[in-house]
Amino acid sequence: MTDNVVLRVAPGPAAVGFTISSLGACLVLLARDLDRPPEELVWLSSSFGVGLLLMGAAGQVLLRRGPRPVLRGSALVAAAGAALLGTAPTALLAATGALLLGTGAAGLVMVTPALLRGPAVGARLSQVNAVASVCGILGPLAVGTLDGQLGSGRLALLLAVPPLLALAAWARWAAGPAPAAPAPAPSRPVSRHVAVAWVAVVLGVSIEFCFTIWAAARLQDAGLAAGQAGAAAVAFLLGMAAGRYGAPWLISRGFPVVPVGCAVVVAGTLAVAVPNAPVPVVAGLAVAGLGTAAFYPVTLARLVQVPGMSDVRGPAFGALASGTAILVAPVVLAALGAALDLRAAYLLAVLPLAAALATTARKEPAT
Repeated sequence: MTDNVVLRVAPGPAAVGFTISSLGACLVLLARDLDRPPEELVWLSSSFGVGLLLMGAAGQVLLRRGPRPVLRGSALVAAAGAALLGTAPTALLAATGALLLGTGAAGLVMVTPALLRGPAVGARLSQVNAVASVCGILGPLAVGTLDGQLGSGRLALLLAVPPLLALAAWARWAAGPAPAAPAPAPSRPVSRHVAVAWVAVVLGVSIEFCFTIWAAARLQDAGLAAGQAGAAAVAFLLGMAAGRYGAPWLISRGFPVVPVGCAVVVAGTLAVAVPNAPVPVVAGLAVAGLGTAAFYPVTLARLVQVPGMSDVRGPAFGALASGTAILVAPVVLAALGAALDLRAAYLLAVLPLAAALATTARKEPAT
């Protein structure tokens, strides 16, 4: 059963899921509105990665004051960014909105494991991310629907503004009671263990965002119009939501969700890259989403549970890992897509990432 902590924390990741999962569809629509190739607007996805890097660098300082100020400030910044990106008529204003949205969303991502601290952090993260995935499905759907009805699908981002403002107003309740001062860590974490766990987060998030950001563009290449491609891209999010719904049950029974997920991702990637018709690509996206589902919650739980890792350092390191992945992976895939095409780019980018993640996932955390 979902506990009270998960219910309090879930609204932040839900807003992040709605807005960040919409970036791939917004990238396609913004490219159309500005009459530019989608590859030139890769900074739209990079904005979230930059925000995560900024938050990761400052996270240990920010979280020393507790999670409530971070939660409130991040929600306000994300609301401002969503409003600006949803209405911006120029590339400069859109870039500013994307950076604000990315930074605010990054703060919400960073503070989440701090709010879910405890031995059950892996299962709780899976539950929270399942909620975020469901809301992530609604984002591209709303973008595609409003683009068809109003001619400007980016206005869907405005739907996230009221919940974010409400979250900022109720940050004290969402963060729960102030925790007692933590006991000092018995020892510093072993650097090798931290490095392996950190790299696993980078690899898992890299795979996820290669699909999140470029699924709509791949579907457009396969023959769909921009608005249709943005809506059909939810197939990946549907697969991920289904996988995250069942992930806590599998994790609690010791099922090797990450190695098996890597094999499923390989199958999904082949279906996305090899055919050149919309139906098999949509099916491949759903399969890839199912395989990717547990990567982030399991690898992040492994990182924050490294022996000796403090409640402040763990979330900050997690934000740095996610930021590195989101900043690099979609850009590399875009460069490969520009030099070759997106079909070849998916094969050259995702398959090695999945193989590397399976190699690092020999030992998953007990949750």
